Amino acid sequence: MRYILLFLVAIFAYSKTMIATYDAKYGIFGTIATAKGVFEKNETNYVISTTSKAEGIAATLSKHMVQKYISKGIVKNGQLIPQTYISYRKKGDTTYKRVYVFDHKNRKIYRYKYKNGKFEIKETMPYYTPDDVLSLYFNLPYYFKKLGKRNLYVFYALGGRKSDGRVDVTFPSGDELKELKSTFKNAKGIYIKGNLYNKVFAGDKGILYLVIDPQNWVTVAGMVKNVLKIGNLKGKITSLKIKE
Repeated sequence: MRYILLFLVAIFAYSKTMIATYDAKYGIFGTIATAKGVFEKNETNYVISTTSKAEGIAATLSKHMVQKYISKGIVKNGQLIPQTYISYRKKGDTTYKRVYVFDHKNRKIYRYKYKNGKFEIKETMPYYTPDDVLSLYFNLPYYFKKLGKRNLYVFYALGGRKSDGRVDVTFPSGDELKELKSTFKNAKGIYIKGNLYNKVFAGDKGILYLVIDPQNWVTVAGMVKNVLKIGNLKGKITSLKIKE
């Protein structure tokens, strides 16, 4: 389910609000999740929020799981700099909330844990990263321009590899790209491969594929391969609204 949030993308502009909705399908089970993302940005601040809900058989098996992720921060020289990242998960009658506070000056991230609305503990994360997974994705155009053309881009973001937040980004080519285009029915856009080193389902390797519209940097489709060693989890955009 956590990969659904990565199907939600943003448009970089001076001041805009973007609202996107997505469906995620899994083999013979059909739609197993729906997701909605809202991106708001002005000259100085931004807020990204995503919500995913289990549907159909997945809802029954997951006790109607709902997940929310929120990234808040400032905008500096075109770059999103997170100050707070919040993850929320509801499964049945139990809720889990994690609030991460970035201390960029001292290169630390603090985590506050809550269960069913009750504060449990404050911890210091064992590593520091300049991004969370939401701000990282939305910062990719900025980083690609800054770093120039490379075969492999290595980033560090909260929500990536558990030990240090590592996230790898590459551009598929050759047979891999050919296979992806066939899978996505030759959808037009930039094909990106992300490795989060963070397995979510038995059988998957934490690898996510995205197809991005280069005109506005909106993801039109995404996929996690070999979920549960049965099939691929695929997501695609169903609606997009942009408010100037």
